[in-house]
Amino acid sequence: MITNSKFYLMLCFIIFLAHNSFSQKTNKRVAKADQAFALEEYYKAAELYKKAYEKTKSRSLKSEIIFKQAECYRLSGNIKRAENYYKRAIKAKYPDVIAILRYGDVLRMNQKYDEALEQYQKYVQLNPTDVRGEIGVKSCNYSIEWLSNPTRYKVELMPIINSRYSDFSASFGNGDYSEIYFTSSRKGGFSDKIDDRTGESFTDIYLTKLDKKNQWSAPQIVGEPISGDGNEGSVALNKRGTTMYLTKCKVEKKKSLGCRIYISKRNGQLWSDPQPLQIKLDSNTSIGHPSISNDEKTLIFSSDMKGGYGGKDLWIVKKEKRNKWSKPVNLGPAVNTSANEMFPFLHQDGSLYFSSNGHIGMGGHDIFKTALDENEAYSSVINLKFPVNSSSDDFGMIIESDGERGYFTSNRKGGKGSDDVYGFELPPLVIFAQGVVTDSKTGAILTDATIKFVGSDGSEKDIKTDNSGAYKLRLKPLTSYEIIAFKNEFLKNIKTETTHGIENDKTILLDFELDPVKKEIILPRIEYDFAKFYLREKSMQDLDMLVTTLNDNPDVKIELKSHTDFIGSKIQNKRLSQKRADECVRYLTEKGISINRITALGMGESEPYVMEKKDGNLKLGDVLTESYIKKMRFRKNRDKANQYNRRTTFKVLIEDTSK
Repeated sequence: MITNSKFYLMLCFIIFLAHNSFSQKTNKRVAKADQAFALEEYYKAAELYKKAYEKTKSRSLKSEIIFKQAECYRLSGNIKRAENYYKRAIKAKYPDVIAILRYGDVLRMNQKYDEALEQYQKYVQLNPTDVRGEIGVKSCNYSIEWLSNPTRYKVELMPIINSRYSDFSASFGNGDYSEIYFTSSRKGGFSDKIDDRTGESFTDIYLTKLDKKNQWSAPQIVGEPISGDGNEGSVALNKRGTTMYLTKCKVEKKKSLGCRIYISKRNGQLWSDPQPLQIKLDSNTSIGHPSISNDEKTLIFSSDMKGGYGGKDLWIVKKEKRNKWSKPVNLGPAVNTSANEMFPFLHQDGSLYFSSNGHIGMGGHDIFKTALDENEAYSSVINLKFPVNSSSDDFGMIIESDGERGYFTSNRKGGKGSDDVYGFELPPLVIFAQGVVTDSKTGAILTDATIKFVGSDGSEKDIKTDNSGAYKLRLKPLTSYEIIAFKNEFLKNIKTETTHGIENDKTILLDFELDPVKKEIILPRIEYDFAKFYLREKSMQDLDMLVTTLNDNPDVKIELKSHTDFIGSKIQNKRLSQKRADECVRYLTEKGISINRITALGMGESEPYVMEKKDGNLKLGDVLTESYIKKMRFRKNRDKANQYNRRTTFKVLIEDTSK
């Protein structure tokens, strides 16, 4: 007989068994999805996680599954869906704050910089020791600025090359850039199998050529032995187009065999059976994305091998003999980060272009440039900014030898498929210097004045001012200039300018005021306090300008006159003005001007100032004599007039400025 208590115990046991069986089935589904994720089969894993989610009732497990789904969508390139799932994971209280960082990442990849910034700031507060949060904050701020101030690059989609599937990683096929090899997952390839990582067909190598009308031909698949059952892509060819370095990723059911770099030789139109690149690697190490130097003695590639900085790093090997290469050397922390660095390209000038999602960037992978420093090391990187980079993935840049044209890959909006090949061109940088030359005394324009440009590259160019006193000359980029303005009966004026650091078209305004030789020049800021001879700070600035003028005109001698107001005796004023003149001489000689070039005179009150322009009650042409000033009604006007009289002037004694 079964008692009530026994019946209750048996019922609980049955419920426990059912729940345990259900949990085991759920855990098996999650484990199966985890296995696919570990094999980087993100498309397949996302579907498996979806089924596991539908069968579980555990809130904590559900939040974990949602996060893993988000990871699958992000890593397979479905960024819109990834954004939604990271948001859901956070709402479901997924415990790891990494979800906030990843949410910020995909918001940035969807060009939602303000929203991404909020997530990165939250992450910095929750995990301040992780530099990725601060990099995210800086990336958002820079990206907003770069979008507002695009570089001069002109970017356009290559419609003939691209399909509605992934087309990426272009490579020049020869030295005249008339052939391009690229990778594609389009239909009609070597295999019709679906890659569980991307949900598209396995990739093959395609070739397009320029025809007689300078148009790219319809792409043709490069068949066996180059293309095969697995993923082939990211090729690099030597300049003659006779040797191909290509990435092959072989696959077997439920087993990833990783990727390797292979070498194939062309004989006529046929390619030889690709042979593995002979470098020492661990059995489970993947390498790919080769780039070969012009002399074929240096190869850079991407790999997750041990000894790196995390994710995939860039490594370099040197050819020792035939197909045998040196031990790989990491390119170092200036290039590599804890994230992924991939798709290198060695330019003919030695510059290295690569893609990274670990440096400050606009979102996803950005394209960066670096070059060897004096120690033969890569010490800094430059983001190529917008419009080469975008909030999406931008990678696989290749550039012609002159550095002005090339191609790269992006999955940005406006393309034909998930990844597309884009062409770019860097128009010539247009920099002008222009201005007007005038008489410093009268402000009159000076026609037929000469402006001489002496460049740091050894170039010299003279130009004359026109009837309006204006000039305009185009300057060279990355050049420093000494610019000399001169005209008969005027002192030379010299300025310096540089075009280094200018990245966009620009007109530099450079006006010149030339001091006339025969006329007295007033130094307007050399003014003195009542009964004092020491120099004010502003007076020193004006004397510095005089030093520059004298250095620019080494054959000139000057007469320097100092004046006082009428207050005090004439003898006292004479002495005071001489002290003022001597103080100016002392300053000039301390700045390196020879005493033999200066005659200093103290004029006392003997030469009242003549107004050269209207200033309040003081009119043009007024002579500020003692009697004139005493007739003024208000003290502030008298003080102003006395200040005009307390001055220093100079004039040229030797007029020969032609030497």
